[in-house]
Amino acid sequence: MKVDVKSVARAINRNTIMLVGSAINFPHGVADDITPLATLAKRHDIGMHVDCCLGSFVVPFLERAGFRTVPFDFRIDGVTSISCDTHKYGFAPKGSSVIMYEHKDIRKYQYFVRADWPGGIYASPGIAGSRPGALIAGCWAAMINMGENGYLDTTKQIVGARQKIQAGVESIPDLYVNGDPISTVISFSSRDPLNIYDVGDHLNKRGWNISPLQNPPALHISVTLLWVPSADEFVSDLREVVAALNADPSLRQGKSAAIYGTAASLPDKSLIAEIATGYIDLLYKA
Repeated sequence: MKVDVKSVARAINRNTIMLVGSAINFPHGVADDITPLATLAKRHDIGMHVDCCLGSFVVPFLERAGFRTVPFDFRIDGVTSISCDTHKYGFAPKGSSVIMYEHKDIRKYQYFVRADWPGGIYASPGIAGSRPGALIAGCWAAMINMGENGYLDTTKQIVGARQKIQAGVESIPDLYVNGDPISTVISFSSRDPLNIYDVGDHLNKRGWNISPLQNPPALHISVTLLWVPSADEFVSDLREVVAALNADPSLRQGKSAAIYGTAASLPDKSLIAEIATGYIDLLYKA
């Protein structure tokens, strides 16, 4: 579930300009080992970027909220940049994000400057030209409204709910948690003969919108404030669904199990990409 640092070391060559680690990753909520990655990057005199987009306004507050955490920020020698999505757990409008640099000399490489453009001297802080001022204002307002104490409180609530869900999953013998989640995300899989996609389909019928994962097959939950009052109810429904599927095998092999089962059996994964592309084309024709 984590980046294999030894594999990364073997893959570095003269074309490598940067290493990247997640704190946390999207599928399983697991944080990569940023310290050895940063050490490796510094040894090769290349950049080390930390993708903290999903961890954003939770991972930095874990320790103060009383949860275990991992090193991930500029206190690690070798980390050169960190990205953070304000529109996720920062509760800002969708489409706002931040990138931070260890030193201002690095920042200038994100700029786009064209001194000989016929339209005049053009300089932009990023590849994008026009930027929506309303998003920036909304982001500022959300952060001012929440404040440091607000983010600390939401971290306690959300991570606490994730721990409650994780404990519920771990109490069901047919299920197991993937990796070692530390923040807001949890993913879990099933032991044979139970199919985790069938579990997801039956949870969806009960009103739970659970995302399927693949490689390995799993279900994914990004716990938010809306999950906080519902965690106990979800665990109860999860137990009932697993018990029902074990008691009546005819309930198995639902829609998701068929789709992902077929996809896994295809040796040429480009066919799946073509089907997905065709689906998007249909949306544009609608």
